[in-house]
Amino acid sequence: MAGNPNLLEAARNLQDQTVCFLRDLIAIPSVSGDEERVIQRIKREMERLKYDRVWVDSMGNLFGQIGSGKRILVFDGHCDTVAPGSLDNWRCDPFQGEYHDGTVFGRGASDQKGGLAAAVMAGRLLKNAGLPPDVSVIVAASILEEDHEGLSWKKIIEEDRLRPEAVILTEPSNMAVRIGQRGRMEMKLTIHGVSSHGSSPELGENAIYLCSPVLQEIENLNSQFRGDSPLGKGSIAVTNIRSSAPSLCAVPDSATLHIDRRITRGENEDSCLEEIRHLPSVSKNRYDLGIPEYTVTSYTEYTVREKASVPMWLMDPSHSLVRNAVNTYQNLFGEKPEIGAWKFSTNGVTTKGIYDIPTIGFGPGREEEAHAPNESVTVEEVIQAMAFYAALALQWGESS
Repeated sequence: MAGNPNLLEAARNLQDQTVCFLRDLIAIPSVSGDEERVIQRIKREMERLKYDRVWVDSMGNLFGQIGSGKRILVFDGHCDTVAPGSLDNWRCDPFQGEYHDGTVFGRGASDQKGGLAAAVMAGRLLKNAGLPPDVSVIVAASILEEDHEGLSWKKIIEEDRLRPEAVILTEPSNMAVRIGQRGRMEMKLTIHGVSSHGSSPELGENAIYLCSPVLQEIENLNSQFRGDSPLGKGSIAVTNIRSSAPSLCAVPDSATLHIDRRITRGENEDSCLEEIRHLPSVSKNRYDLGIPEYTVTSYTEYTVREKASVPMWLMDPSHSLVRNAVNTYQNLFGEKPEIGAWKFSTNGVTTKGIYDIPTIGFGPGREEEAHAPNESVTVEEVIQAMAFYAALALQWGESS
């Protein structure tokens, strides 16, 4: 039962194994697109824990299943990370999985190998507790999330034909229940000028100069967005500028801005594109505007094209999955959890945003440490998350 305090005790009995497993995961670099070694390590752990079925799909996502029922609950955790960045900013080796004072440090500790380790180890608790006969729990170690969130789940749902009844994302959530996030899209805006020799710049139209007022208008646009609860307001930022010219001795004839746009309720691709088109310094110039597409190749050489746009998603707080999570937390820890939305993007953009599969999030680790140097996660949070995942699965399985 979800309120069984023995689950927390059982999770604590697995602490040493869990810490060793988590440290192993952190010690294996798994920057997005290079996840094969960490996938194999997780696969071995699932097999050691006697999962009923373990498999890897053609893209390279890993799945471990417990139970054989038709009602499927998935715990999803991406196993890829961003790069560590400058090592000068780290107080420890990002790929050693250092452990001291009850905390594990390293790249991916918070985002999000801590949550994934907890979900995998929760499988042992569920094997011991026993699932209802009509329920299966699948722990998914997904790939490519950091640069292409939701892409793996498009493949899983559309090609693997795995469509769960509900999904729990194990991303870091400050141990709060997350019920949504803003969407995200990229835009490329190219302003066209006229080239001339660098010695006679007055004979051309410098595309970089033409972009100067555009940059200010985009910055002003960001300050005009209104908030939305609980997702927060939309945002816009120019994240890259590149110019093109016949040579470095010539006035640039084009300049391209890469724009990051976060989308909240009431906004969509078309409305965001129109905002840019209507900027005075854009509309008076010759320009091209669009959403870029990328070719993505996984470590298995699976290749797919992806448009750089994902939707927002939000669960109704009264939904049974949210209520189950709240009840599970309260039964285990004696208080109600915080409920809110993530600032960053997750695989929920596909499971809930596109396919409307009930999706929530809960995970160990501080959200603000994602992608930052000196990432860490406390062992206590990992253990509590493990117990929470097992308890939530049992309570969900008992619900209609």
